[in-house]
Amino acid sequence: MKERLSTLWNRPSGQVGILLVFCFVLFFLNLGQWDLWNPDEPRYAQVSREMVNGGDWVLMHFNGQIYGDKPPLFFWLIAFSSFLWQGFSSFSVRFPSALFGTLSVLLTFLIGKRLYSSRTGFLSGLILATSLEFAYLSTRANIDATLTFFTTFSLLCFLQWYGGADPHSPGAREDKKDFAIYGFYIGMALATLAKGPVGFVLPLLVVLVYLAVQKDWNGIKKMRLILGMILFIFIVFAWYLPALLKGGREYFNETIMLHTVDRFAKGSSHIRPFYYYLYNFPGDYLPWVFFLPAAIAYGLSGRKTGVKKEFLFLFVWFVVIFVFFSFSKGKRGLYLLPLFPAVSLMVGKWWDDFLSASMNHFNDRWFSIPLWIFSGLLLGLGAGIPWIVLRKFPSYLSYSLPIAFLFVGGGIALFILYRLRHRAAIFFLIVGIMGGGFFYTQRVVFPIINPYKSARFISQEITSRIQPGEKLAIYGDFVIAPYSYYTGMIPILEIEKRDELIRFLQSGERVFCLLKFRDYAQFQTMEGRPRVELIARRKVGGDDMVLISNR
Repeated sequence: MKERLSTLWNRPSGQVGILLVFCFVLFFLNLGQWDLWNPDEPRYAQVSREMVNGGDWVLMHFNGQIYGDKPPLFFWLIAFSSFLWQGFSSFSVRFPSALFGTLSVLLTFLIGKRLYSSRTGFLSGLILATSLEFAYLSTRANIDATLTFFTTFSLLCFLQWYGGADPHSPGAREDKKDFAIYGFYIGMALATLAKGPVGFVLPLLVVLVYLAVQKDWNGIKKMRLILGMILFIFIVFAWYLPALLKGGREYFNETIMLHTVDRFAKGSSHIRPFYYYLYNFPGDYLPWVFFLPAAIAYGLSGRKTGVKKEFLFLFVWFVVIFVFFSFSKGKRGLYLLPLFPAVSLMVGKWWDDFLSASMNHFNDRWFSIPLWIFSGLLLGLGAGIPWIVLRKFPSYLSYSLPIAFLFVGGGIALFILYRLRHRAAIFFLIVGIMGGGFFYTQRVVFPIINPYKSARFISQEITSRIQPGEKLAIYGDFVIAPYSYYTGMIPILEIEKRDELIRFLQSGERVFCLLKFRDYAQFQTMEGRPRVELIARRKVGGDDMVLISNR
């Protein structure tokens, strides 16, 4: 039995099988346990549903209006998933993210195998799958897991063409190298169809900076940039030109100027300081961020021949994307997801050498200090979570105990294993703690908090009372998407000014309006206001929502 496990551990096919099973349990098994939550999931689901129902697969719509925020690839994938799984549901809408999250883990394995060894790829895949933000976004209907797959695929194709560490590798045939470089441009094109120009900017910048740092100008010349960009333009414009013909200049201004140039340069939303990612990224990359400084120091440390090209490529990949998004005015933590495979490979290589005891020259404190910090964090969380739950939500105390036991037990076990010098056991225990904690969160915690975050429940109040032909409006500064998705009503009127709200409620027909309770309370103090009836009140995320009617 032990020999079989050893064979499974060391064979690439066995490593791929373990990664697939692990990702299935982590990403797919609980995918439909909770509703679609703001800010993005209901909107993307609704755009896809309107695309399917309206039959327009070129020019997308949301709430009956043209939607130019994102390209169509992710919405096509959701639509195909809804066909595959017989309807729009939390599972079918999230399925593409789980699929491409899993495929990104496999690509990380392949890159690790290409640059170093299959074991490095295997460890790196586990690290990526259990990093906090990556695991979360692989179970949400967000575009970023899909974008990460295509940018990673593009960079893998470049490595295949470039020959790994040696650009003049004699083992690769010229025709295969040519095919690989075209795969680089195809990956860029599909990434662009997933999330716009950032899809080609990121991999192209990474590759050009990497070659420039090496002063390999000949490599840049051999990249077939002209033919490659023609292929890229052909793929992207196969959709974008018909969309422009249907949407006109207004659609161009919205897709290119407003949602690309202005969002990057001026920040139409999520405006944050330049240094935002310096404090945001470490939390998103838990727990492996504790070992990232050691991995970077190890990669840059005293090699007589200088920094190896394998590490240099990964380091450039990480730094270029980090700096690029730091210059953007609009910032969200999920924007950095395309660099997660790079940092996972750096950390994975460090762990591989650490487990094989091939870095004896490297100070042991680079390992012990991060491990102590992480173990202390686990013990603190394990003790603190039940205390917080007991004070704020005492009826849910029993649900917090398993995660508390996992963290406290895991923290103590890490200390013991460190004293016993069981290095491999430490690594897999960290993977198990993160995987178990995330699985429990999906299976138990998310369903518990779902009634407080989902718009489905108040939407059911709406659909149970409103009759065909009656109008629904929203008033105030909140997102319309979850109510469009869960009521199925198109269009829902959006009212911004108070006098427009009064005129709407003075309608001779029965009408309904959804607004925050604070706005409703202010409305009740107005003189000469129309009489309204409070029908329902419910929490939706951080919003206290009410449904009112004029009769």
